Amino acid sequence: MAHDLENPRTKKYSDFKSLISNIESLIKKSMLFCVVMLNFFFHSKNRQYIDIENYKNKDSRFINFLFKSLCSKYNFSYDLSFSVLDFVKKVGINNFLKYASPNFFLKNAIKSKFFLNKKASNKDELNFNTNYFSKVKKNKLFLPYYVYPKVYNREYDSLEKLKNNKKLIKIFFSGSTNEDVYGKFTWYNDQNYKLLNRIQIIHYVIENFKDKIFFLNKYNDLKDYNPTKTPIVLSINDNLIKKTKTNLTNKQHFDLISKSDFLLTAPGADMPLCHHFIEAIKMKSIPISNYGHLHEPQIPQNDYIKFSDFNSLNEAIIYAMNMPRQQVSNTQKNLESFYNDQLSPASFLRNFENRNNNEIIACNDVESLRWL
Repeated sequence: MAHDLENPRTKKYSDFKSLISNIESLIKKSMLFCVVMLNFFFHSKNRQYIDIENYKNKDSRFINFLFKSLCSKYNFSYDLSFSVLDFVKKVGINNFLKYASPNFFLKNAIKSKFFLNKKASNKDELNFNTNYFSKVKKNKLFLPYYVYPKVYNREYDSLEKLKNNKKLIKIFFSGSTNEDVYGKFTWYNDQNYKLLNRIQIIHYVIENFKDKIFFLNKYNDLKDYNPTKTPIVLSINDNLIKKTKTNLTNKQHFDLISKSDFLLTAPGADMPLCHHFIEAIKMKSIPISNYGHLHEPQIPQNDYIKFSDFNSLNEAIIYAMNMPRQQVSNTQKNLESFYNDQLSPASFLRNFENRNNNEIIACNDVESLRWL
């Protein structure tokens, strides 16, 4: 990754570290090119294809979810190009080798071409419209928001066995509270009211519920946890910049969510949505959120706890800590059903095959903010 003064992840890089990073990137791209060449000569075939062509200017954050959703019935076809390396990097080498095919050998195959924000679509073209926050949403097919994208490459199927874990934690939060990254968030709702950012939310909880909080620095700290004394568990890292330097592995992160009645979620760095909201629903944990209303398909309002300011945040935490056990269990069951019906890769495949047209609304994270 090059030295970029605007990027919190790289602004402190020395020239030497930036050089090493660029060399590392070149080596990785060389390896990915070898993978593409291998697939060119040894590939699988299918009856239907999603044609990404050369993938140039089509890179997207949602491609992992889309790939996971459709690969059981579609292969992804491509033109031989250096820009296809971005696609391989996103979906993973194993997935690419199993479910990708070069267009060179598919002259007469049935294909639907993949486009981002194309103004008009023909019947053989799929247009993924990333104007996700538009108010014109009637009768639209939405690609649901997703868990952390790379989870779909290899780990997603293993999550199923975690979601029925015994609930040990009342309220859980896991993530970075790096102020340079998460303190810059600015978002105004329809009433021109500014949403609280992640730093404000976590600082408020720490200041007002400090006697109820257990700080989890590593997964094994859970053995010292007393849910009666400290019902709130925070796993935070003020210094976190890179995803690879978290306190918890992805598996530990999902394991702890699955063991929690509620997950406190907070906005991302630049946009209101965060993968944690969907991760909570996937793991049968009830989200506590100030941005849930922005999700499409819309999450049933009775199945998560909403807040908008510090007062309602305080009320939300107290309400969650005192919610009757049966109500908690019923809500979690509702979330499980909603996820399976509306948010899962399998549900999107069903909706995709029954779609009325070829325009699909998808959130592309920060890129989707450019419409505002």
